Formats: sequence, C-alpha cells, structure tokens
Amino acid sequence: MTPCFVGAGCHTATVDTLSGLAEAFGGLPLTQPQIDAARCEAPRRLGALPFPPGAACSRSLWVIFLGRRGIWTHAVLPVDDRLDMPDREHVAGVCTRAAACLAFPLSHEDEQALVVLRRPAPPAISAADACIFRLVCEAAAGRDTAPWTFYVTGPDGAKECFRRRADGRNSPQRSIN
Repeated sequence: MTPCFVGAGCHTATVDTLSGLAEAFGGLPLTQPQIDAARCEAPRRLGALPFPPGAACSRSLWVIFLGRRGIWTHAVLPVDDRLDMPDREHVAGVCTRAAACLAFPLSHEDEQALVVLRRPAPPAISAADACIFRLVCEAAAGRDTAPWTFYVTGPDGAKECFRRRADGRNSPQRSIN
C-alpha cells in the first residue's frame, strides 16, 4: 500500500516495508559490504511495492537510514498524485521536511541515508524527478547531514542519481543535471 492522505493525516502502513531487510543480509550488526548491498536493495524493494489504482498519492519521498545497527525508515512523505512537474511550493515544503530528517542529531555519525523518490514510472530521470531532486538539494544545503544518496525508483527498478559523501562533497558522476 502506498502512503496516502487519509482525512487530515497520512496513511503509512508501508513504513515497515524494510524491517526484514537486515535479516536478509545475515542479521545485525551489518558489515560495510552488507550496508553497501542494502543501499542498492532498499530502493529496488520500494519500487516493487504495488501502486494501488486511484490512490490519493502516487509519488512519495522516503528517507531511510543504513548503518551497523540496521536499516530503518525515518520518514515517508507523500508528494502528490502526478508524474509531471510538481507544484513547486508544495514540493519545496516536502523536501524541507526530508532534508530535516537527514540532519544530525537524527542520525549517528556512522550512518548513511537514502532519499528515495518512489513513483509509478520507469527509473529513467524525468524533468519532474530532476526538479524534486534539486529541491531536496536546496533544502539540504547548509545543513549538517549524514552522507546521503538520492534514488528514483518505480516498478521497473531503481536508479542511483546522486551521492553526497561524508566529506560533504558530491559524487559528480551520479549527479542529475
């Protein structure tokens, strides 16, 4: 079930979707190779979740943390129910909340984060995806964040688009232009 608005709240039944992932990699504590593998597997699993027809929200931003202590979802933020260019003001607010989840002290120094844009589309980067990515980067700029990677995911797979390293520098070969 995709997170969606229900009345004044948000239905988040899928937040526990990744709870068994650490066990799939042999349990805790996770080693660095297991964390690296989970960084690729978590977005793929999110993209494989069904997108119910008629859901109030089809695009969502997920903030997931990985570390020796496990894999957990910090936030599932509904974006909207479209695939074209988003309402910039609304999405900027969503991206500000996502960036706040990346900041210390919400994470430990030995953890890394994933920001996953989940939507019912192929993993090719659209102009709308790039806009959302830029809004996350703008919101995260100037914050003391954990190292993070941005993914775009959907039913056909996941694509790593960007990585913010622990030293605060970007991995340019993965950046979205």
